Amino acid sequence: MNDVYMDGVWAVRAPMFFGRGLVPILMLLFSLSPEPLAAQGFRGEVGMSASFLETPTLVRDSVPESQVPGGGRLRQLPDGTVVTCTPGEFCRWYRSGPIEPIWVLNQDLRLAIWTGIQGLSVHTALRGRYGTDDFWPRSSQEFDALSAYVSYNHKKFQAKGGRLYLTNGLGYYNFDGASFLWRGFSPLRVEVWGGWGLAPNIDQRVDGSLMQAADVLAPDEGSYVLGAEIGANWGRVLSGNVMYQRVIRTDRLALYSERAAFDLRALLGPVVIDAAAKYDFAYEEVNLGLLRVSTPIAGGFSLSAEARHYTPYFELWTIWGAFSPVGFNEGNGSVLWSSPRAGLTLQAGGGYRDYEETNSGADFVPMKEDGWRVFGRASWASRGWYADGGYRAETGFGAVRYGGDVAFGRAFSSGTYLGLRGSSTQTFSEFRIGEQFLAGGGIDGALAIAGFSLRGSYAIYRVDYDNDPARTDWTQNRANIGLYYAFGTKTAARSYRDGGDQ
Repeated sequence: MNDVYMDGVWAVRAPMFFGRGLVPILMLLFSLSPEPLAAQGFRGEVGMSASFLETPTLVRDSVPESQVPGGGRLRQLPDGTVVTCTPGEFCRWYRSGPIEPIWVLNQDLRLAIWTGIQGLSVHTALRGRYGTDDFWPRSSQEFDALSAYVSYNHKKFQAKGGRLYLTNGLGYYNFDGASFLWRGFSPLRVEVWGGWGLAPNIDQRVDGSLMQAADVLAPDEGSYVLGAEIGANWGRVLSGNVMYQRVIRTDRLALYSERAAFDLRALLGPVVIDAAAKYDFAYEEVNLGLLRVSTPIAGGFSLSAEARHYTPYFELWTIWGAFSPVGFNEGNGSVLWSSPRAGLTLQAGGGYRDYEETNSGADFVPMKEDGWRVFGRASWASRGWYADGGYRAETGFGAVRYGGDVAFGRAFSSGTYLGLRGSSTQTFSEFRIGEQFLAGGGIDGALAIAGFSLRGSYAIYRVDYDNDPARTDWTQNRANIGLYYAFGTKTAARSYRDGGDQ
């Protein structure tokens, strides 16, 4: 018996006018209108893109248990496929199914409007998915507001309200709420924020239908996000930030997370020192500890050395944190040489990683507790031509990866270029699904004319498997084409480039 195994399709019904007609209408309006819209200034981009790719499905297969020799739950078929058997019933496994072609269609609008009131502006980023193949996750969510907020920017403070996102030492967080930044007392600045939390990359409450479809143990309550950050600059010598954030269930019965972080940068002559840390109060552990030193030396050379500790972090609502994820300590170093006159940059480096004790595994089959990696890269650019290539090798606990990539092309003018690229990667070891070799290449380019930008790419990749009889070698085609139009008044161009709130 054969059952096709696929990820669940997330579905949120939304108005269809955006995907059907808003993008073409806006393209026509802003390209033909001889006068700017009635506002102090506006700037934005509207676009439509179509992507095509192929992916194999996984098919659940089975045979009667009596037809598989051996005993126990785990057995092997004559071709070497490992199967899971239920006594008296069936032995089951997953194998490669048919190749599934997928079309992904997006319509995007980014817009910033300055109202005419000093410091007051409106910003939004909208996305439509009308026409996307049902096989693709979230294809039924035809409209999505990635961000939509009002900002008031004063010399001493900045206030925002709406659908916001933050990127700081704790990572990426998006929420529906407000933030307030006070910078009236130099060299300090203070920012506070709060609102209803959203799941990253989903733009919906953590107890919404999208999370419920993606995770069997999804949260049953929404969340409030509350946080604060203090930053300081002492001239150009020293700068740093300290932040604290709590994510609370909307019924206020428990926490989803409580974390703090800091980052620091010191410029001691030519030497740059960076330090950072993240701390999880719930598990009472350091998720990140980082110290990096970089400095130029003679002859166009520069050196960088880094020490890092990392432990995976999970919010309290997910079960994964209960499995006590293992952290690691590592040291990395690299040397870089560059010649601006020749347009050439060379870099080489490597690192060593030591994993913490897992307290698992048999004594007679010890688990690998360390790993290493090396890499090299060369880049060249001159008179519009460019070339780039690199190689990497990494081995560690349960996985090994070797591979490289190359790119070559020419930029003809601002926004117009044509390039070729290629890559290959080999992965194997215990935690990989068989031994896999991937190689391929493609072409990409863009053409910019009178505010319009046509961008496209095509690539083909070959995936070969070894020691995995349940998987079939296959070839993947990928293609993308998009048409974008940038519009706006000249007076708003600088503010838009600087982030939209100036």
